[in-house]
Amino acid sequence: MKKLSLLFTLVCSLFLGGCATTFTSQVSVFHEWPETTQDKSYIFERAPGQENNPEHKLYEDLLRSRLQTLGFKEISAGATPALKVELRYATTIREVKPSLFWQPAIYDPYWGLHFSRGIYRRNYLYYPTFSTWPYYPRGAVDMYIRSTYLHQLQIRISEMGKNKVLADIKASSEQDNEEISLYMPYLMESALKDFPGKNGSTSKVQFKVEN
Repeated sequence: MKKLSLLFTLVCSLFLGGCATTFTSQVSVFHEWPETTQDKSYIFERAPGQENNPEHKLYEDLLRSRLQTLGFKEISAGATPALKVELRYATTIREVKPSLFWQPAIYDPYWGLHFSRGIYRRNYLYYPTFSTWPYYPRGAVDMYIRSTYLHQLQIRISEMGKNKVLADIKASSEQDNEEISLYMPYLMESALKDFPGKNGSTSKVQFKVEN
């Protein structure tokens, strides 16, 4: 009975521990942020189609709240701000095949949007090792396909008058759920975690998320 009790306690601990998951994203940062304190007043600059989009307004509210904690101040229309802030986001579907350990994933940086993942694919059933024998069956692996979704976010901050980009931050996260709205708060938190961050860096950001 004592062993069963210990086992039950362990299972409960694992179950309760499962309530928290890890959100992982990749963040790229490019900036020319001035070292001296500057005017952080800003307005949002919206692309066509964003102006009366309820989803975009929700994401703007999230970003507005986050920028406020960093000392930025949104000003009303008609006033002259020092900065303009642009917000872009997208979701790309990925068709993924599990690859064996000798087949690395490929990450290609591009902006349409962030990271594109490809996996080496072969059309034949068997894949030889470095020697000519033995051959390992691949058919069962190649038949299994699953889709994931790459959620991507870009935050760009520019000088209002000179139109000079001061910060261009991109964050992406691959998830099983296609709804980007579920992950937008975490993408923003990842993107602005150490603002303005290290110029020219691409890093993995992780933090715990309560379910």
